[in-house]
Amino acid sequence: MSKLNEFFSNLGMAKCRELYEKYNTLLNFYGLSEEGRSKSVSGRIAEAIAKDFIREFLEAKFKVKSGLIYDKGKLSPQIDVIIYEGIPLLEYTDIAIVENKNVKGVFEIKGWIAENDIFGRIATAGESTIAVKGRNPQTGLFEHYDKVKKFLSGETPYVLFTFSLSSASPDVDVIGRLKQISDMYAIISRVVPRNQRKNIPEGRIYNFDDSLSKLIKWLRNLK
Repeated sequence: MSKLNEFFSNLGMAKCRELYEKYNTLLNFYGLSEEGRSKSVSGRIAEAIAKDFIREFLEAKFKVKSGLIYDKGKLSPQIDVIIYEGIPLLEYTDIAIVENKNVKGVFEIKGWIAENDIFGRIATAGESTIAVKGRNPQTGLFEHYDKVKKFLSGETPYVLFTFSLSSASPDVDVIGRLKQISDMYAIISRVVPRNQRKNIPEGRIYNFDDSLSKLIKWLRNLK
């Protein structure tokens, strides 16, 4: 490994620990609310932390907001994070509607994804024709990726960003599936299955597949 690659690998690991601790600290503090935790608010916390991280490594000319993409008279589904340049069609404090030609990348942000989110739930008899290893692969993550990709041009990537991933499946299967439901992924932490935790007392692996390090490189090189 070159010195530069070693630097990015170490930076990715440090950032993963920082992001994970920040997310959990805010989430636990929010849990003190008398109304308990709300999925929508938890999602906003995840998005806010992810946006701050993304901005840290981008050139100043790029903007980072939630919103929609406009292309050929149609609007995309809601997107958690859009990286864009130029003047959007509409722009408010935290939301923008951006033309396809100005989009540089999009992100789907998740606090947590599990086995069913990645591979699909166990298929029913009526779904047997599309089942893969006994599961229906038409997950919410896959469907969102499929719909949004139609609004992206050229090599503009769709990035799946999650603070925690939990799966009993082997890493090679998880990575293979992630490549089917995203163009790039950033897994802050991967929860280690219980039967494999003997040598990993913390119970999780940070910067899974060196994914955040790769994302940092991509953000820094975006033109």
